Amino acid sequence: MSENRKRQLLILVAFLLPLIFVSVVIVVSIFPSATLSTEYNFLYATCLDGRPGYSFNCRPYLASLYQVEDGKLVEKAVPPELDSDRDGIPDIQENYRARLFIHDTAKNQSQEVRQPEAEQLQLSDLLTSPDGLTVEWDYQGGGDFFFVFGSRSRSGYYLTRGNGRQRLELINDSNRYYYQDDLLFLGWILE
Repeated sequence: MSENRKRQLLILVAFLLPLIFVSVVIVVSIFPSATLSTEYNFLYATCLDGRPGYSFNCRPYLASLYQVEDGKLVEKAVPPELDSDRDGIPDIQENYRARLFIHDTAKNQSQEVRQPEAEQLQLSDLLTSPDGLTVEWDYQGGGDFFFVFGSRSRSGYYLTRGNGRQRLELINDSNRYYYQDDLLFLGWILE
């Protein structure tokens, strides 16, 4: 092999190695999320508090109000001293309005459901679905890139398994900002 041919081959390898490396990284990071799916839908609750938008700290209220017992949704009495948002007004006087939703994981859409219908569902209150997926809240803060370019933070609920994650579009509102304490996962719906 001539010296010129060896040099050309070395340049080609030096050019292709970074491209191969970047391609592998992209495939490894995107593939788990692209193949993430489950046949199980889930039930969740959120609440309004009489002001515009949703309450930001109503998970303790919802956790007191709803429980899953023997695979069924049960409504409980909220303790009179509970003050979820710590504003000095007990929750029973806050005019909270709990809302229930079924999330269709195949369509990544939620639909509101009335409580009597939700009480008829067979639920698994385990955090992990029977086929190994979990609903998790995540916040990723934005950082600066070389102190020049700022990036935005992202928060929300995700369907996860291992390194794979798929953002959940909850309550049919793509403009909604989710906070960790404004939603209560109640259970996976078993058919």
